[in-house]
Amino acid sequence: MSLIGRYSPYVEGNSFQRYIIICAAISVAIVLAVLLLFYYSPQSFEGVPIGSAFLFLLVCPLIGIFGLASAPDLSLRMLEHPEREHLRYIFLFIAAILFGVFGLLLLMSNSFKDKRLMRWLMTAVFILAFAEFSWEFRHHYLYPEAMKEWISQGKKVEDFARHYDSPTVVNIGILGRLIQFSLIIWLSIYFYKLRHINSWSPIVSVIFSLLGIITATMIYFIQFNFPKGLEFLMLFFIPGIPFFLLYWLGVALLTKSKKSRITEH
Repeated sequence: MSLIGRYSPYVEGNSFQRYIIICAAISVAIVLAVLLLFYYSPQSFEGVPIGSAFLFLLVCPLIGIFGLASAPDLSLRMLEHPEREHLRYIFLFIAAILFGVFGLLLLMSNSFKDKRLMRWLMTAVFILAFAEFSWEFRHHYLYPEAMKEWISQGKKVEDFARHYDSPTVVNIGILGRLIQFSLIIWLSIYFYKLRHINSWSPIVSVIFSLLGIITATMIYFIQFNFPKGLEFLMLFFIPGIPFFLLYWLGVALLTKSKKSRITEH
């Protein structure tokens, strides 16, 4: 991520197309590497839950997002290069699709064969999490177009952010984070109970997910007026963090040794 940051389209003079080509090349290389590993060493992944590779492949859009090396530009300058913000949310849409495929494969697997109630509950949670991701990304993807329309109506640009990201929008984001982080906690504990991952993974996932839940709860009551010294919690409200934890879970699922799985079974 740090290496491709120098090619970020947010840096004036950098080519937007070149950044896309770099991200595409990296993603293709990662996908091919995963396919080759599964093809030439299938025994290494024996017992790995189906769909785990899709969580691991979240690294591809994450590299593109964090490689931008810049926060969203919500000022009037956004209208000079709206494609930058569009690209950010295209990456997030790709991440949401990978997450959705993982959820679909998991729910179709034999994991819930004798747990019909749990299957229905998890189906509902996955749908809610995916729906909020999709709604939120579409909302922010259209930010430049909405700002342009707002200005064309003769309204002040200073009032736009408060209008577009209204309390209702923020509350939907809060609900989404509560659902998404709770789902990550559930998945981490569930896979640990099945001995599909080692203990270090749920510990990390649960700690960071709880921070995300605390952050969302604080924003509901105090908006974004974090007490001094706790401003860092805002990091856990950005939409890419749940995907980072899901990627971490994918790494844990794919890297647990075959030896330990045989021993436990």
